[in-house]
Amino acid sequence: MSNSTAIIDIGSNSARLVIYEASSRYGFHLICEKKSKVRIGEGAYAKGGYLQPIGIKRAYFALREFIKTIKLYSVTKTICVATSALRDAPNGDEFRKWIKKELDLDIDIIDGKSEAKFGAIAGLNLLPIQSGITIDIGGGSSDLALIKNCKIIDTYSLNIGTVRLKELFFDRNRPLHEAKEFIKKELEKLP
Repeated sequence: MSNSTAIIDIGSNSARLVIYEASSRYGFHLICEKKSKVRIGEGAYAKGGYLQPIGIKRAYFALREFIKTIKLYSVTKTICVATSALRDAPNGDEFRKWIKKELDLDIDIIDGKSEAKFGAIAGLNLLPIQSGITIDIGGGSSDLALIKNCKIIDTYSLNIGTVRLKELFFDRNRPLHEAKEFIKKELEKLP
């Protein structure tokens, strides 16, 4: 396939593969989309952030299937990014190196501000907005971007994600006020 790009996004809950083919200088046509519920962050937040074997195994098998699909479509360029689960995990870099060795796949572990920026770019390209705030609520983080007159003014990343909150508070039956206090402290990071 001429001039096609595969993008893999590894999040705390799911991994996604999209393959696009350039249709013009600035246009792209979606030719394939796959999603796998890898839940790589499962159990991590309750264990010091360390990725656990079950999530690692699911992620490996999903990525292996994605690589097969990428080869089937004869993709010319592959970009793979990982978000909160890997950037927060003390063994995230170890996972990245292992995947490189096993699957020859380079994973770029991006910071929260980059994650927020990519969400804002998607919003600007897909929605009829000129100003506003984009919010991407993920498993490990919530990433926000302030947009004014079609320009990204600022980005923020907060450690408020669905998996993180579930494992730190609700799975442990901690009092609701503790979860609220945690969220409040994170929100205080916003200007």
